[in-house]
Amino acid sequence: MAQIYLDILVIICLGLIAWGLVCLERVYQYPFFMGSIFISFLLPQAFALIKNPGQVSQQALERVLLFSCLCAAACWVGYKIQPNKKWLSKLNIPLDESKLFRAGIALMAIGYLSIFLLSSTRIQKGANGNWTGPATIYVFFGQVIYIAFAIFILQTLKRPNTINLFCTAIASIPLVETIFLNGRRQPTMTLLVIVGLAFWLVRRYIPPRWLFIVAIIATAYLIPLIGELRGNFWNLLLSDNRRELIVSSQMALNSVLKGNILELRNAALLMDATEQTSRYGYGTGFWDSIIFQYVPGQILGYDFKKSLQFHLTPYDLLGDLYGYLIPNGSTVTGIGDSFMEFGYFGCLCFLLIGILFKNLWLSSVYYESTVARLLYMGMVSPAMVGLTHGIGRFLQEMIFQFICISLVVFFSKNRYSFYYIKSETWRMDEY
Repeated sequence: MAQIYLDILVIICLGLIAWGLVCLERVYQYPFFMGSIFISFLLPQAFALIKNPGQVSQQALERVLLFSCLCAAACWVGYKIQPNKKWLSKLNIPLDESKLFRAGIALMAIGYLSIFLLSSTRIQKGANGNWTGPATIYVFFGQVIYIAFAIFILQTLKRPNTINLFCTAIASIPLVETIFLNGRRQPTMTLLVIVGLAFWLVRRYIPPRWLFIVAIIATAYLIPLIGELRGNFWNLLLSDNRRELIVSSQMALNSVLKGNILELRNAALLMDATEQTSRYGYGTGFWDSIIFQYVPGQILGYDFKKSLQFHLTPYDLLGDLYGYLIPNGSTVTGIGDSFMEFGYFGCLCFLLIGILFKNLWLSSVYYESTVARLLYMGMVSPAMVGLTHGIGRFLQEMIFQFICISLVVFFSKNRYSFYYIKSETWRMDEY
C-alpha cells in the first residue's frame, strides 16, 4: 500500500502544479505554491523514506503517506470553497497613502534598530541549539522590516518616484544581507514572493511558465543545498565555479534520497507514537507554539511560561518507543504536527488555510485592497513553512502578520473617505 499511496501523492501534487500552469496567474495562488513545496520538499523525502524507513514500521509508513495525500488534497479543496463576502468587504479598508508611507518608515526604523541591537548582543543558545535570551526578542521585532519592504515596493510600483525607490532600496538591504551572508532559505523565499506578487498585483506582470517549472525542479536541489552550505552557497554561485556547485547540489539531494536524516521520518514516528498512546494534542500543541513565541521568558520568567503550556504530544516517547531522537536542525513538518493534534482530521488545517488564502486573494485582486495585499504577501512564505516546519510555525507567523498589519491599518486608515464596492461579477471558476 505504501507504493500506492506514494503514487497517489505524486498524482495530487502534479495536479496542483498543472492547475496553476494552465492559467498562469494561478502560480501565485495557494494550491500551486503548496503543490510546489510538496513536490520539492516532501516527495524526495517520501521516496527516501520508502527506501530507508529506519525505525519506521510498514504501518507507520503507510499512515504518513496516506495523510500526506489528504493534506495535499485539502489544499485544493479548501481553496475551492465559496469565499465569505463579509470577510471580503471587511478587508476592503481605505487607507491614507501618506500615513501608510509613514507607517512603513516607522517599521523600517524598528527593524534597523532591532538589527543593530542584535549585532551588539551576545548570542545565547539552549540545550537544543536554538537561540535564547535577548537575541530572540530582537529577531522577533526585526521581522517588521519585511512588512516595511512590502509597503514600499507596492508604493514604488504605483508611483515610481525617487523617495519610494530610495525607501524600497533601504528596506531591502537587511533582507539581501540575510540571504547572501547567512544563506537563509525562508528570507530568500519571502523576498522572491514579495517582489513577484507586487509586480503581479500592481502591474499584472508575471514571469513565463518555463521559469516556474525550472524553479520547482531547482528548489528540490536548493532546499537541502542551502540548508547545508548556508552562506557558502552564494560564494560558490558568485565565484562562477559551476562544476563544484552542480556537484554540491547533487550531493545534497542524494543525501536526502539516502534517507539518513528525514523530517518525514520524524513525522512518521511521532504520528505512530500518537496513535499508539492516544496522546493527541487537540490543538494544545499549537497553543504551546504560540506561547513559546509570544510569552517572553526572559521578562516573565521561564517557570511562568512553562506553566502556560500543556506539553501533551508524545515528543518525549520517541527514545523509549523507537530508540530515536529527532536530529538537531530537523523539523516534524506540518504533516506530523497536524496529525498529532487531530489525527486524520488534522488535514483540515490545510483546508482552513486554503479558505483564508482564497479570501485574501480575491480581496487583493478584485477589490484591490492594500490590507489584503500586505497580508497575502506576508503569509505566502509562512504557509509553505507550515508544511516544512509545522502548522504551529505557520500560526506563529500568521499572528505576527495580523498584529503588525492591524497596527499599520489602524494608523493609516482613512476615517473620512467614502468608497464604493464593485459589483460582484467574479465567478468561482475564474479563480
